Parts: sequence; C-alpha cells; structure tokens
Amino acid sequence: MNIADLVNPGPPQVPRRSPSNPHSVSAPSPAVSAAKLPTPPLTTHKSMPQKRKRRDPKPIWAYLENEDLPGELKAELAQREPRQHSRPAPPTPRPQPHPSPAAQSNGTPVAHQAVMGPPPAGPPPAFAPRELGGFERPLTNDVSIYDEVVRKVCDFIWKNVVENQVLQEAVREGPRCCQIEIEARWGQIIDRQLNTRLQGLHDSECILRSSVAESTKFESTMSLQQHQKMNRFLNEHTSKSQKLDANRIVHKHTKEIDAFYELDQHGFKTLAPAIQNIIHQSRSKQRIRVTRMQDSGQIVAKIIKQRVANLEISSPQTEWDYRIGVNLEIQYPGPVETLPPVVEHGQTPESMRRIKDRVSYSFNKAYQVDLTQVSQGPNKNHELELEVDAGMLLQAADNIKQGRPSDFESLVTGMMNNLRVLSREMTPQN
Repeated sequence: MNIADLVNPGPPQVPRRSPSNPHSVSAPSPAVSAAKLPTPPLTTHKSMPQKRKRRDPKPIWAYLENEDLPGELKAELAQREPRQHSRPAPPTPRPQPHPSPAAQSNGTPVAHQAVMGPPPAGPPPAFAPRELGGFERPLTNDVSIYDEVVRKVCDFIWKNVVENQVLQEAVREGPRCCQIEIEARWGQIIDRQLNTRLQGLHDSECILRSSVAESTKFESTMSLQQHQKMNRFLNEHTSKSQKLDANRIVHKHTKEIDAFYELDQHGFKTLAPAIQNIIHQSRSKQRIRVTRMQDSGQIVAKIIKQRVANLEISSPQTEWDYRIGVNLEIQYPGPVETLPPVVEHGQTPESMRRIKDRVSYSFNKAYQVDLTQVSQGPNKNHELELEVDAGMLLQAADNIKQGRPSDFESLVTGMMNNLRVLSREMTPQN
C-alpha cells in the first residue's frame, strides 16, 4: 500500500483574518465561471447504457438490518463469527408522528432536535432510521431513504480510517502513542484563481470532486460578529439543556497558548516504528505543537498533527462550506526544551505563539463543538469546528464487520446535521 495515497500533508495555511470592521459580514461571493468546473460529458440515447450504473459491490456498512446480504458477504461474516452470532433480527419499527407545519416553517425547533439529540445509554443502540409514511413513502414501499451526501461521507471515513491499514497499525501502538481525529470545519471554499468563494453550476449542497478540490483552498474563519452570534446561540441551547435529565450540553472554557518546535532527528527516533514510517513516507517537515495553559504555563499536550485526507462539501445556500478532515494526532514523548523553535520569515518566537480562547460544547457523548478565538501577534481569527468521537465510529465499524447492529451511519448523519443546523443559523434570512 502506498502511504502517499493515504497521508497527504501540506504546509500549514495561515488563517484568513477576520474583517477589521466589526460590522462587516461576509456577503455572497460572485459566481465562479462555469469554465472553472468540470463539464459533464454529453450523452445521447445511443450512448446510454442499458442499465443505470451502480456501485458494485455495495459496501457492507450500507446494508440495513432487514436487507439480505449477497452470498460473498454472508460467507465472509460466517468465517468471522460463529453461527450463534449471526445477524440479529431488526427491531420492530415504531411509528413516529410527522412534524407539524409550524416546526417545518420555523427552523428553530429542528435545530433543537439536531443539536440536542438523545444520548446513547450504555452501548450504542442499533441504528433505526425514522420510518417513512404517508406521502413520504415511495412506491417501492421502502421504510427509509438514505441521504446521498451522508453516504459519501461514510465512504470517505470507511476508506481513510476503517480500511486504512497503515493508520490502524499506528493506532495499535497504543493511545499514548497516537489517536485518530475526525473533525469538521466551517469555512469557505475559495477558488484559487478568482480568490472568491466557489460558486457555479450547483445551487445546493454537494461534495467536491478531487479534481475540483485541487484548484481550490479552504479558509476556516468567520467574522467577529458571527463569532459573537454563534456564542450566544450555543450558550442559549446549553442553558436550556440543563433543565433536562438527558440531552444535556456540557461546556468548558479554556485559555491556552500554542508554541511550535521542529522535529529533529533525535526526536524522530523517540517515536514508535509505525509512526516513524508514516512521517518518513510523507516526506514533509514535521512540527511539534506544544500547548500550555495560559494561567499556569503547564504543558497539556505535545502533538504532531499528520494530515491523512480531506473531503470538502460546498453549501451555496448557507454562509459556510464544510471540510471533513481525518488526521493522526501523534503524541511526542520527549522533552521540548532542547528542540529548535519554529520561526517563519519576518517572525520571532514570541510572534509565532498562538493564544487560544476556546469554549467547547460536548453532547450526545459523541460530538464536541469548539468555538475559538485565535490571536497571533496583532491578528485575530475566529474558528468553528466539530469533532466526532473516533472511538465510537471505529466501534460502530467493527460491529458492522461482525454482523452486529451498528450506529456507524447514524453517527455520520448526526455530524452532518449539526454542520447544517449551525451553518443555517448563521445565514441571514432572505
């Protein structure tokens, strides 16, 4: 396996600064010329295939519990598990009431449900999607219809995390060695040539092809005004959630300082063999991010962040686009006092420090939203991130492999729903 295809680091991007004018809110960007996006090939009646092109074989995680598995997958599961651990019968679906017209017309009740969904009690329950009924149910009588964007994100995580043997080998070195990070960032996809937000042929949420993503960059930032609005929104829902026995949002306020050091040859040799292999194959210079508490100066983390893969989602109807990122957070075991500090051209070690004022909101035992103000020298940047618990996703993936009920697609659906809810909250009403 070629590690270069899995680990694709690049030089860290300097965050785009928030507008100096506190009243400046990002306006819709000009549309990108259609010539900047790939043109789909023209088709004619003669050239059309006899059948609709399908993905074959269907990934194992995508099968619902009441679906029959093909013969080769049944044989694979039979080899992994004894007969008594065969696929359990699906739970009896419970009918759910349709949302009222008031809830459909006002986005706020829907936002409450997505941000403060019920937390799992004990082991993750089997994923049982809401059963469709009435006009929503199609002529095929299917009880549920999958979300196409969610499925593509599931494929992305399955390929780059679950089936990434290089990554799994590194994780087997132990939690003190490294951890997998699956995070999503709010920001804007910028066309490199026009230096404007990517707009064009699409008018709704879609995943960028890799060929398009190569000609764009992702800027994770918001204005001060947006930061303040999001802070009020999250605090309001945190306060409301405290009145409930379940569905509580737990928040934490931290102030930290990041400093960066070069990973020299001596420090490289202190890493585990699997980690050394990943860094060597990446062929890039690595930095160690040392995080200290602002008040006490105590070191709380020494991390080498290795990028594995990114997936970008354009959302032209909202203020922000999304980037789903898979990273490997490598714990640096040695001392940092003897390491050379990272100093970029025209900077000093003092001006390279990043002061982070962060409020974290954790919920459902699976997600954490971080709202952060980053100060570096005279510049300030505001960021919003969502992290999903990688351990829960890996456990859910293992359940799929073993033929047990799994929350894999449900966890990814929750991640996407929270991205959408917060992005729509920040988008001005027309």
